[in-house]
Amino acid sequence: MLRLIRNLIVVVGLVLGVAFGFFNYDLVSIDLLWTTTEAPLVVLLVVAFVLGLAIAALVCVTKIARLRGQLSSTRRRLKDAQTEISNLRSMPIHDA
Repeated sequence: MLRLIRNLIVVVGLVLGVAFGFFNYDLVSIDLLWTTTEAPLVVLLVVAFVLGLAIAALVCVTKIARLRGQLSSTRRRLKDAQTEISNLRSMPIHDA
């Protein structure tokens, strides 16, 4: 049942995407700093979406890598602390 719902959502998304592309195929002028060009609006929207997705993925990957480094460091410190606690528990108690 879950697979059917997922497939239905994918098909509806594809149909909406094709309809969106069909109704937004007008040529628009885009002015970059060094040149001016004309392209279909749907192409420009897809390019902008893909660029945004790539930038977001790059930011997420760098954030995840930094967090994994912190996690590794924290695990190493926890292991050292547990070893120290184990060593302290095995020492005899001396009253002064």
